[in-house]
Amino acid sequence: MDALPSRRLPYSRRLSYRIWFFLAVLVLMLVLVAHSNTMIRRLNAETRARCDVLARFFAVATFQAVEDPSVRPIFRDVVRSIDFPVVLTDPNNIPRAWKEIGIPPDAIPDSVLERAATTGIVPPEVERIQRIVTRLDRIHQPVDIVQVGTKGALGKVHYGEPRLVRELRWLPYLELVVILILLLFGYTGLRSLMAGEQRSLWTALAKETAHQLATPLSSLMGWTALLRESPPERLTAARTREILDEMDRDLARLQKVTMRFGQVGSLPVLKDRDLVEIVAPTVDYFRTRLPHLGASVRIEERYEPVPRVRVHRELFEWVVENLLRNAMDAIDKPDGWIEVSVRWKREERLVELIVRDNGRGMAPEERRRAFDPGYTTKRRGWGLGLALARRVVAEYHGGRISIVESVPGRGTAVSVALPVPPPSDPGTTTRTV
Repeated sequence: MDALPSRRLPYSRRLSYRIWFFLAVLVLMLVLVAHSNTMIRRLNAETRARCDVLARFFAVATFQAVEDPSVRPIFRDVVRSIDFPVVLTDPNNIPRAWKEIGIPPDAIPDSVLERAATTGIVPPEVERIQRIVTRLDRIHQPVDIVQVGTKGALGKVHYGEPRLVRELRWLPYLELVVILILLLFGYTGLRSLMAGEQRSLWTALAKETAHQLATPLSSLMGWTALLRESPPERLTAARTREILDEMDRDLARLQKVTMRFGQVGSLPVLKDRDLVEIVAPTVDYFRTRLPHLGASVRIEERYEPVPRVRVHRELFEWVVENLLRNAMDAIDKPDGWIEVSVRWKREERLVELIVRDNGRGMAPEERRRAFDPGYTTKRRGWGLGLALARRVVAEYHGGRISIVESVPGRGTAVSVALPVPPPSDPGTTTRTV
């Protein structure tokens, strides 16, 4: 029996992968936050530049004095195109124009603003705007309105963030929340899916175990019945020894089946072997037990000299057993036959096993889904035989398994092809039947 090292990763490595996954998600979050903050800074810089241009425009437009009533319409016309909170104040901190602060631009008459500027008595509605100005100044430094050649400022431009900037400011945190929610749902869904798959897998493996145990158990029951029912004069020492040898083979088969399922999930160690030396004994075992299985089937063998291939003996025996049992189950004729052949495809450097039967065959839809786990056309089947065979052949041995021919009512041929290492050539002695 070849040793099969465990394929399951050590806990420390699994933990390391989880840590790296968490770090990758964390880095992704930080990148999203950094990108969003960069966009916000760019928008703020653009807003600042627009306010600087606006302030210089006001300085040019107010050559006489910012208190001149004729200048106020100019203020309002320019402010009308602004899409962010802005307030223009005179040197006395009296608001002269504003927009996007929650107060209509015409809510306070110009006479009230003029009286507040000349008397210093500020009404409550103007104080409200001044409080807004204070909040805006906490966000951005106000921009002075300066006229070239004149000392001092003619007023100030107080501005805040555009609505888009305010919304984008919360975007990184919203992204974090969404990612965390998706991770939570994904983790929960994955756990639920894995739990469901594990339940299905264990159920399927239990059924497949019963399926694999059926052949040697049926054979043992047949041998014991033969021992009980045979007349004493026919149970010679040689005949008894022959029956006991066959029962030993069945017990060895039971032990093999038990060990196979103990190796599920492990990575097999492949060795160079003659494929015929694996296939022929397996066919012999089934041929001897056909009467006990209640099958009237003739098995023919055709073996060519083939090179050695890298194979795991016990697992490949499992493949051959599945193919033989499927072939026997498919036979629906009184004169049933199964042909097992092994040949060397020199051009493709493949050793090919073909199991052909004259059973009921497959319809195109059945042929397409034959290797899907859980798919079966048998009344008591579980749809695992060909699925397991494909996994053993394709994943463990790097070969391929396929249905090369299937005609409804005439039979099916299944091919298993294994690659041959480059230096190898036929030279082994094989059995030909």
